Amino acid sequence: MSYIYESYDVAVVGAGHAGCEAALACARLGFNTIMFTVAMDSVALMACNPNIGGGSKGHLVREIDALGGEMGKNIDKTFIQSKMLNKSKGPAVHSLRAQADKEDYTREMRKVIENTDNLTLKQAEVTKILVEDGKVTGVETFSGAIYPCKAVVLCTGVFLNARCIYGDVVNYTGPNGLQAANHLTDSLKELGIEMFRFKTGTPARIDKRSIDFSKMEEQFGDDKIVPFSFTTDSKLVQKEQVSCWLTYTNEKTHE
Repeated sequence: MSYIYESYDVAVVGAGHAGCEAALACARLGFNTIMFTVAMDSVALMACNPNIGGGSKGHLVREIDALGGEMGKNIDKTFIQSKMLNKSKGPAVHSLRAQADKEDYTREMRKVIENTDNLTLKQAEVTKILVEDGKVTGVETFSGAIYPCKAVVLCTGVFLNARCIYGDVVNYTGPNGLQAANHLTDSLKELGIEMFRFKTGTPARIDKRSIDFSKMEEQFGDDKIVPFSFTTDSKLVQKEQVSCWLTYTNEKTHE
């Protein structure tokens, strides 16, 4: 049996980087918006590399910021190291990258989301996109709850029928051991949407106390930190930073 809940203008499926920006943009434009996540712990989760920006991506973050997005502001509040890459080359390829405190990043983004008018954050797995006469009418969750809406924004990332692979092991789970979304894919296929698998690579998490730093090269942040957001006061981001460390694999690893 299905139950019909309150209606919304927009439903955003997924609460990663893209979902947060989509939901905030819609809500700030005055649309009554609901954002669904399979777990509250996954809101703005940095499941892969815990950084913002870098080659090519740094420019994208600036563009999001220019359009009123939150990512640049959030990393300015939560970074632990900031560095302008490619400074030995021309300014066209300079690219800002900031390493983040993962927990701070998601916590600060949730604060913004939960205090934004017209925006509701809901923990539930969306399993169906409801369509009538070629138009979206709502979404249905695993529990059978129906949320009528006028538009759906899909920001599912790597959660659809997710698999995590390490070595020769394949585990059917979402990133960081979070629940995968195993039902929405079938609904999208029924609507004629062609599906492709999206892959991402995740670095190992290792105990700092287990590392021999003497075998590595220390990588410092910039002396003068450049903020990501145009709205951030550059004086407020100058702070003590954490070093990164560079190491190399070998031919055996490549083999």
